[in-house]
Amino acid sequence: MPESLQQLLYRRLDEAPEGRALAWYSSSGDYRWATFEALMARASGPAARLAEEGVRVGDVCIIVLPSEELAAVLLLAVFQVGAVPLLVAPPVLRGTHEALLQTLRHTVRRTQARVVILPATLSGLIGRLPAKGGRRYLIGEHMLQPAGASELPRVNAAESDVVAMQLTSGTTGRPRICVWSHRNVLAGLAGMWAAMGLRSEDVCFNWTPLYHDMGLVNNFLLCLTHRVPLIMMSPFEFVKRPAAWLRGLAGTGSTVTWSPNFGFALAAERAAENDLTGVRLDGVRAFWSAAERIHVETMRAFHARFAGYGVRFDSLRTNFGCAENVGGATFTGAGEPFPVEFVHRESLLRRRMAKTVGGADGNGQGTVAVVGVGRPYPNMQIHILSSRGKRLPDGHVGEVALDTPSRMLGYLGDAAATRRAFSHGLLRTGDLGYLRGQELFWVGRVKERITVRGRKLDPSDFEPVLLRIPGLRQGSFAAFGVEDAARGTQRVVIVAEVRDPPGRTRAEIVGDISREVFLHLGVTADEVLLVRPGTLTKTSSGKRRHRFFRRQYLSGGLGTFLFDEPRAG
Repeated sequence: MPESLQQLLYRRLDEAPEGRALAWYSSSGDYRWATFEALMARASGPAARLAEEGVRVGDVCIIVLPSEELAAVLLLAVFQVGAVPLLVAPPVLRGTHEALLQTLRHTVRRTQARVVILPATLSGLIGRLPAKGGRRYLIGEHMLQPAGASELPRVNAAESDVVAMQLTSGTTGRPRICVWSHRNVLAGLAGMWAAMGLRSEDVCFNWTPLYHDMGLVNNFLLCLTHRVPLIMMSPFEFVKRPAAWLRGLAGTGSTVTWSPNFGFALAAERAAENDLTGVRLDGVRAFWSAAERIHVETMRAFHARFAGYGVRFDSLRTNFGCAENVGGATFTGAGEPFPVEFVHRESLLRRRMAKTVGGADGNGQGTVAVVGVGRPYPNMQIHILSSRGKRLPDGHVGEVALDTPSRMLGYLGDAAATRRAFSHGLLRTGDLGYLRGQELFWVGRVKERITVRGRKLDPSDFEPVLLRIPGLRQGSFAAFGVEDAARGTQRVVIVAEVRDPPGRTRAEIVGDISREVFLHLGVTADEVLLVRPGTLTKTSSGKRRHRFFRRQYLSGGLGTFLFDEPRAG
């Protein structure tokens, strides 16, 4: 059995060099397959360049590139030299480099990175980054130039060696750094392969970025190591024209795809009929949703919108995972519709018990829909823990803990956080949920709850409400509570991104948000801030940064990003 990721990659190179490996799909519908042999050969030049720059086995290489073909090639190059990649998301908006600069300074120092690879557009940051220790800053676009070194020897790594790192928990400020071993990654990939029921004849289509767990592990690494042809599309292309995702699925014969919940909502709302001419989606057997709370309303709307194009409801699948556990942890069973429970809202929020209510829609009033996110992959077990670490029975809400072979080694340079994450051999995820048999139902995050007059809300409770508001970017918001001593409770603050252009006035959007939040959640949105597109970045593992933006709000750091409504005339 292979003991390292590199051994898996080289085994595929030896056994199936001419198999389809990777293609990049353009919004115009063009794509061209690269064989695995050609892909590895293309990465060998940058790998030799890295070796010339002094990169050795085990050195950390930070990659800060848009999720495009160049990033994929350089990622493979890093693996070829046996270095440890850590991908960081570049800024979306021009002029918003300060947050990236802060993250890079922290990450470079913590990892003692040997090389940092930046796009030419960010070359101006190099003089402001740590320069000690023989560190090299390289421009990604220059890395594809032929290098003079001879072919590199194949890397032999032990299963306990570090293979990659991943930023996570940037919800609280400075991101922590998950450390993954070869053993962790191989266990996660094997578990996902079995749970998803993947086959070599599948074709996977992915638009999620490589610096996101979903793009890196669930798509790129899983497909390349298990001989599943992978088609990638720029996430920016998807956001601009979500119909390109659906056209790509149909035009490439893809059978499997991934998206966060907001992607399904965006496609259902904004895919124009004239962009879908000739599209048939009957061949897509699995639309996987993960990385954020999954809303039954979103999945139903997606099915209703595209059923006429061949989307079957039982092809909509759900998944739960986190960067601390490499890849996905739970998966909807093949050919099964994902389960939905309608539970009594007050019982869920006050007594932390999921008491089901009868009726197909839970009779509406006083209920909340909770989507099942699947069962654990083989060789993994899930437990629900109380705040004191006691295991809770079915239907009781507590912290989700995993007994898993794919858990991280720990947080780099943060022993205290690592100790908190592990409890008696279990990985405590920081997520709230409950079990019904083997099925996990996700309900929120432990440290992000908002308390209003004794009532507890999770920020994700606001998402289905905000999805209905015209003029807002789908899935781009932060919600948090701020202590109000005079009231003796918390004030609710909502920060939401507008579209570009929003097509509505600030007053109209804020009024809709305030009204809909009160009608559907029974609480008052005490303050609503509208910010420009690209402001509310997520962590690289897909989490919304509610607590981080709470800190930004309290320090006045959001002021420069507020939406400036165009003046008439």
